[in-house]
Amino acid sequence: MRDGLYRRDGGLRLPGTAAHLWPFARAIVATLDLAGVSGGLIDGFDADAAIADRLQALARYHDARGKMPAYSSDVLGTRLGGDRYYDDNAWVGLSLVQLERMRPGAGYLERAEELFRFAVAGWDHRVVPSPGGVFWVEQGRGVGSKNHDRNTVSNAPNAELGLHIAELRGVSAAGEGSIRPDEGEWSVRPDEGEWSIRPDEMYAWVNATLDASRDGDSPGTGLFWDKLRGDHTLDETLWSYNQGSMVGTNVLLARRRGEGAARFLARAEAIARKALQHYANGGLEHQPAAFNAIFFRNLLLLHAATADTALRTEIVEAMRAYADRAWHERRDRRDRFHFSGRGVTVLDQSAMVQLLALLAWDPADYGKLA
Repeated sequence: MRDGLYRRDGGLRLPGTAAHLWPFARAIVATLDLAGVSGGLIDGFDADAAIADRLQALARYHDARGKMPAYSSDVLGTRLGGDRYYDDNAWVGLSLVQLERMRPGAGYLERAEELFRFAVAGWDHRVVPSPGGVFWVEQGRGVGSKNHDRNTVSNAPNAELGLHIAELRGVSAAGEGSIRPDEGEWSVRPDEGEWSIRPDEMYAWVNATLDASRDGDSPGTGLFWDKLRGDHTLDETLWSYNQGSMVGTNVLLARRRGEGAARFLARAEAIARKALQHYANGGLEHQPAAFNAIFFRNLLLLHAATADTALRTEIVEAMRAYADRAWHERRDRRDRFHFSGRGVTVLDQSAMVQLLALLAWDPADYGKLA
């Protein structure tokens, strides 16, 4: 499409309809990942021009109205969609963080902070079972009038976003001791600060509510369920991107190098091992490619932090094996990828660009991922 936008995925779309924010955000990440590949491996790719093009098009989704600006699910001015999802905005925020790490001083860190404040505004303050947590979608309008789910994907990626921002700004978003293990359970001791809800509280809520290992001997080291529905029942689906996001959150908590850093890194390692085992033997093929791309980029963040050489090898080998299977089994003669009979989609293509690009990255740069 014109103006740097992508066409809407799926067969039921009006001609000229632009992609939803979720696939567009993943296309931004694919562009950044390509920009991180050594110039000698990619011919004719102007990384700076491509990034500028994506950012210009991203502005078409920005909804500055109200007290909490954020990105809409659809290009502003269209009659379709228009809801604001906390997970979608986390993905955008994380892409802006990665841009800052790859191009220091790029000028979008304040926008990433804005998106974290939007996530904070999505915290559930009701008196309900498992209180707290960030909703999946902005409440009181559109989809949010009926959907009151609280998800791993609306909390863990936003926790990552807040921790990245704090690291880049050199401030404490999760002060020493703000999360502490208490007789096998996680409890939060709120600290005053700029953010009324802190990244560590989002992390703690996922551990308390959606951790499949919470009743075992080692809570916080297993796999993570999808969501607590609006009717307070659990959706125990084990999506790959949720495992990746909790690995990444633990890595970022460990990178604070304060009290408990070793414990957080050990948790990241344990989750990664269990997830790799869970999705082995073709399990990743039952997950959306976009979810797997998020899963692996977080495991590469762990790769940069862990001293476990066997685990680092396992991460890269699993990623390469998945990408190889997709290359040989899901690619057509025009180098387009097809998954689950959906045809060619922006989401799937972006996922494969990310995976293939990251396999070409220098491992020394994995710590720049978000």
